[in-house]
Amino acid sequence: MDIYNTDNSQVITEAFARGMAKLNSPNLVTFNNSSRMQPFGRVLNKELNGADNFNMQRHNVGNIKPVTRTKVNPYPEAFFPGKNVNGYPKSSLIEQYKTYKEDQLMSNPGGDNFFLGKASKVIDNSYDHSRISKRVGKDLADAGNNFINAFKDLGIGAEFKYVDNDGSIKESRKVGFAGTVVNFFKNVTSGLTLGLYTPDGEVEPQGGAGRIKHLFKKVFKEALAGDIVKGIPRSAINVGEDIMFAGLNAVEAVPDATIGNFKTGRKATTAIFDNTQVVMDFVTDVLPGGEASIRARSFKLAKGLKGLPIINNLTTPEKKNDEKEWKYVRNTSFRKVIETIPSLIPMRI
Repeated sequence: MDIYNTDNSQVITEAFARGMAKLNSPNLVTFNNSSRMQPFGRVLNKELNGADNFNMQRHNVGNIKPVTRTKVNPYPEAFFPGKNVNGYPKSSLIEQYKTYKEDQLMSNPGGDNFFLGKASKVIDNSYDHSRISKRVGKDLADAGNNFINAFKDLGIGAEFKYVDNDGSIKESRKVGFAGTVVNFFKNVTSGLTLGLYTPDGEVEPQGGAGRIKHLFKKVFKEALAGDIVKGIPRSAINVGEDIMFAGLNAVEAVPDATIGNFKTGRKATTAIFDNTQVVMDFVTDVLPGGEASIRARSFKLAKGLKGLPIINNLTTPEKKNDEKEWKYVRNTSFRKVIETIPSLIPMRI
């Protein structure tokens, strides 16, 4: 027998099994005899006393040191309290606002240090604002890009940047007015044909019950509720945003060409106009049909009471997720609160 590769627990178990098989033998010396006559029995009884004790089996498993060179599990079993497991540290209010501001300024051209047309260095805090040509040129370029985005949002939709779960900046496209109309007819056609026609990327439903369910889902949920009730107002809001931001960026060229020649003036202009764009974006987001309004009023029946509108928004864990409403913005407590409060106020378009 190789004592260096022997499993002590296996030896003890086998010895115990043989002992149990001989319990009825009159010649057997019981474990209750003196420890002087039964040294092995004393050791075995000590091991067995805690065999049924749940805590004993797992107590200080990381501190057990083998007597011999036995094979020991390098990842001992351990238990931790369930409270705060997988929780995320809460950021300060200032940090959360910075995160919110970044997300807002990546949705439309305009931020002085944001370059949405670039594949890299989308946020460039080292950009040289000291030259008047660069300052004013950036303002006019942002104004022109927002004006172009207005036409895109009337069509297939304008591009925008966002931060994914891994912290990488990615690009996506909004659904424009024409794109919404096209999606409406696709969803209606798919529903009325019971899934015989399905838009690209979708799986054809199977079975009679599946096709009936598909009919109601595509016609009522996606076509009417999604494309008409939500999609068209959202497209109109996006076009309005583009026009407002184009005007704001054009106006910014004036202070950039004057007080922007001084360092203090440049900092003041950047702070005032960047934060103004964030506020304007917030207002359009919380309008009925806006992105924030849809998030705040979203519901998930599978969550029970936590899935009710507004409650669902407030209780959705940070770091998002798999929640489609939070795919393009970072889910912080600050954002949830400021977007939920206006949803409590009844408003009409």
